[in-house]
Amino acid sequence: MLGLSPWVSFLAVVLIAAAARLLPPLRVPTLQRALDASWAPAVAGALTGMVTLWAWGSLHRTPVLHDESAYLLQAQLFAGGRWVGARPPLPEFFEQLYVLVEPVLASKYPPGNSLLVAPGALIGLPGLPVVVMSGLSAAFLFGLARRVCGSPVALLTALLWITSFPAIYYHASYLSEGTTSLMWLATWWGIVRWRAGEGARWLIVGAVALAWCLITRPLTGLALGIVALFPVLRHASLSRTWRDLAPASAAFVVVCCLVPIWSWRTTGNPLEAPLSLYTRTYVPFDKPGFGVDRAERPSSRLPADQQLTSLAFYQEHERHTLSSLPRIAWGRLRTIVRDSWYEWRGGLQIFAIIGLFVLPMEVLLALAAFGLQFLLYLSYAHPAGWTVYYIEGAPILALITAFGIVRVLAWASRGAPERFRSSMAMTVALIAPIALVVAGQVRAQIESDHAYHESFQAVLSQMPAGKSIVFVRYGPHHLDGLSLVRNVPDLASAPTWTVYDRGRDNERLLRLAPERAAYLFDEATWTLTATQRPVATTRTLSGAGQAPAAGSIARR
Repeated sequence: MLGLSPWVSFLAVVLIAAAARLLPPLRVPTLQRALDASWAPAVAGALTGMVTLWAWGSLHRTPVLHDESAYLLQAQLFAGGRWVGARPPLPEFFEQLYVLVEPVLASKYPPGNSLLVAPGALIGLPGLPVVVMSGLSAAFLFGLARRVCGSPVALLTALLWITSFPAIYYHASYLSEGTTSLMWLATWWGIVRWRAGEGARWLIVGAVALAWCLITRPLTGLALGIVALFPVLRHASLSRTWRDLAPASAAFVVVCCLVPIWSWRTTGNPLEAPLSLYTRTYVPFDKPGFGVDRAERPSSRLPADQQLTSLAFYQEHERHTLSSLPRIAWGRLRTIVRDSWYEWRGGLQIFAIIGLFVLPMEVLLALAAFGLQFLLYLSYAHPAGWTVYYIEGAPILALITAFGIVRVLAWASRGAPERFRSSMAMTVALIAPIALVVAGQVRAQIESDHAYHESFQAVLSQMPAGKSIVFVRYGPHHLDGLSLVRNVPDLASAPTWTVYDRGRDNERLLRLAPERAAYLFDEATWTLTATQRPVATTRTLSGAGQAPAAGSIARR
């Protein structure tokens, strides 16, 4: 972080407001025309996309978290024109968190995020759709804020959002929250344009975006849908545009139908989602509710590292009881506030409070959706630190903060537009450079997060050309949030399989793939050895070493 006092930002804005009364007024009609131009949201989106790409460092990044790996695997399956992959031989070697390995190979997650990543996976740049979605989110955010609150608020909102470490960090990943953040903004964009009388097509845009949010993260989409329905029904009633709801509803249903189709192709039952099958098979306790049943402990069929992860989740569910709900709610709310107004941004909370009292109705509705999302997720056990679940609300919080700052600057300018523009210019000049500093910090964190996997790939690059199987033996201090065992969409054509080391049992898998060379990777000594049948006979390819520090990795 920047290592600055939380009061720095507050004092800076106060000083700028005071200076606006003393400095000569600034006349910059060109800047105002630029902010009001039709292309301004596109510029905001392009700049945000560039920041996201630079922070991520590549359009073909290896996933770090288990969730990312599952989403990318499913995207690669979709890119190959398949709903699912073939069941791996001897699935116990290929077990992977959040991935079904029987009766077919598929991610447990709803398909919305993976479907959008699939075009990038098809051309070998899976990160491209992620960066594009980040840019589109910024464009929609700027456009919405400008329509509802004016261009000064839009500019500050975009800056406050892109200077937030969590916002950049979570959008530079394959996590589904990047998709749902875009769909939240696109839903409100469609509704606002439709209510402004710009045609039924905009309501269809909003309906498709809402449906896509539902098929990506159902609880998040449910919160958005419940609140968004009110302004839609009210406007249809007042303007007598009920017939606009028919095509929008049809589009909504078509998108939602993707889920039963995908469920049917994965589980064989359109009413049983892959998530339900995975939960029942591996983690029967992992569902909304309070408390757990002892009979629902994690499945004993999981490998040791996955057992450790699942046991931690089980203990979280044990603590998630009705009596502890107030404490849980307060803990989550406190960490959301911390992540939104951390360190140097802390003083900006005062302007957010001011903004709360003068917000337009449209922003209050968006805030209500965020509040309902928070309440719905109280039904599900998760650590308070997982604020990524609520990242869709970050743009709203940035807008509220920006609105408060603009109101204070407008008041200090005594209604003189030139003085107000002077204070805005100084505020923007102060905040804009911080975006580059924060992006650099995110980039450093991402490099640290990826070091473990990139070091492993460097070891694998020592193998001779040809097909191979790498048996992974984890060390006693293995971090369960990281996994080297990952499935690929097509095992037959994959040059390398990375699977669990199961000792003498490895021979069974080797007999099924006699054309593949066998290797053993020992995480404790960071060595890769060529093996012959039986596996005990080895030849070391890489010297002993240490796994790189993984950094502070967000765990979900």
